[in-house]
Amino acid sequence: MELFGIELPTSLLLGVTVIVLVYLYSTWPFSTFKNMGIPGPKPWPLFGNVFELSAGRYKKDLEWVSKYGKVFGTYEGRHPILVFADPELCKQICVKKFTSFYNRRVLPLNNKPLDAGLTSLLNQNWKDKRNTLTPAFSASKMKMMTPIVNNAADAMVRILEKHCREDSIFQCKDVFGGYVVDSIASAGFGIDINSQENPGHPFVKNVKEAFDFGFSNPILLIMFFCPFLVPLLNWLDIGFFPKRIMKYFTNLTEETIAMRKSENSSTKRVDFLQLMLDAHDVYEQYIAESQDDEDENGVRLVRDGQSDTHDFHKGFTNDEILGQALTFYLAGYETTSTMMSFLAYSMATNPDIQVKLCSEIDDVMADYDEPNYDAVSKMPYLDMVVCETLRMYPPVIRFDRQCTENVTIAGIHIPKGMVVAIAIYTIHHNPEIYPDPEKFIPERFTKEEKEKRHPYAWLPFGAGPRNCIGMRFALLEAKIGLVRIFQKFAFEPCAETEIPVQLGKTGFISPKKGIKLSVKSRR
Repeated sequence: MELFGIELPTSLLLGVTVIVLVYLYSTWPFSTFKNMGIPGPKPWPLFGNVFELSAGRYKKDLEWVSKYGKVFGTYEGRHPILVFADPELCKQICVKKFTSFYNRRVLPLNNKPLDAGLTSLLNQNWKDKRNTLTPAFSASKMKMMTPIVNNAADAMVRILEKHCREDSIFQCKDVFGGYVVDSIASAGFGIDINSQENPGHPFVKNVKEAFDFGFSNPILLIMFFCPFLVPLLNWLDIGFFPKRIMKYFTNLTEETIAMRKSENSSTKRVDFLQLMLDAHDVYEQYIAESQDDEDENGVRLVRDGQSDTHDFHKGFTNDEILGQALTFYLAGYETTSTMMSFLAYSMATNPDIQVKLCSEIDDVMADYDEPNYDAVSKMPYLDMVVCETLRMYPPVIRFDRQCTENVTIAGIHIPKGMVVAIAIYTIHHNPEIYPDPEKFIPERFTKEEKEKRHPYAWLPFGAGPRNCIGMRFALLEAKIGLVRIFQKFAFEPCAETEIPVQLGKTGFISPKKGIKLSVKSRR
């Protein structure tokens, strides 16, 4: 008997062979943690533990730590991920053994120009670009940016005044998101968006759409379960974000750069973009003057269009300028606006804390016309409220590093190439570190209480040399906006306020249905 021209025994043999090969492909890496002696949840063939994340990654991390301990292994598709939920092990990975965990995990999918952003750069190239960008976030630069941030806050206050007069309910993310977009665009890039009074601005639309993705994103599913198809996506030039969104931000940044270069040098701005442009000018001059040989540092430069044998030290290419700009736009919007939303919710549901915060703001601001770098630095309770908000609702649930060499940490032998993750949310909600972790208690962050805890028990901005470079700006931006708000208003729950707030299920901590509140005048 034949089946499709093949004798049945042969067809059966072929079918069995295919099934065996598919099964081996689907499960081959799943012995990784067993061989390492690391516990963890049992993976499904091909899919690993991804299905379990449908309940929410933050919930599963809490559950897995409770069941397997502070070190466990999971699989994202076929990829093993070693997870640590311990502050001391975080210190070992991010600081003590940093040279073994130099890089963040980089997805194999090309995603220009985002893959030229600081979070995606590797090795010495990352270090050089980080060193070049760091001065843009110095205290002196932050002080110079406060008038611009206050200007963005003016529009936010006007919007809240309108809600107050009309006794209307508002969506926190809409109000705070507009403020964050305007302050980032102005302080970082000298772009006047005015999105708060023009909510239909394409900048806002594109930023929101960029974050409107989850586990159903087909590109993400392909990377998890069919990584052999990624080269095809790269060949077809299909990135993680829709091309039209990337094209919009690319065009906007290029237009801003062209305008900036045409401006009189005597009126040069002092901001994030200008720092990169200055470094870019140095880069172009260096390339123009160099020869096809080694410079004094032994760096081989190639002028015939082929790749260099070494990442250029401190200059920025056009793609790298665009990559930093897009990273700044996207990361800054989502994290800061969400944090401000959670803080407003926490004040509305803890009115005694809100009264105490407003009292401190009133006392300090009696000596200032508007909040600035010095004023907010004199508000320790505001800092405690912000820190507690970021503890309860850290912007991301985990951050990761990729092992660059075989290394042993706490008796665990980690092979080169393995991805390790730090479970931020789980550490922040560990009752051994923070008693009653689901309760909002700003006093956890007094100087005395912080000294009692491990220094790596609070990780909303990551840790070590590869922590968030924009941390200082994000905190200043948030604090100035909050001071401007609490000088005039107080938040209250309304009939549509969800208590407790439900969190979404993606890798970002965000309210599933948003946060709706009402606002009342304090005077």
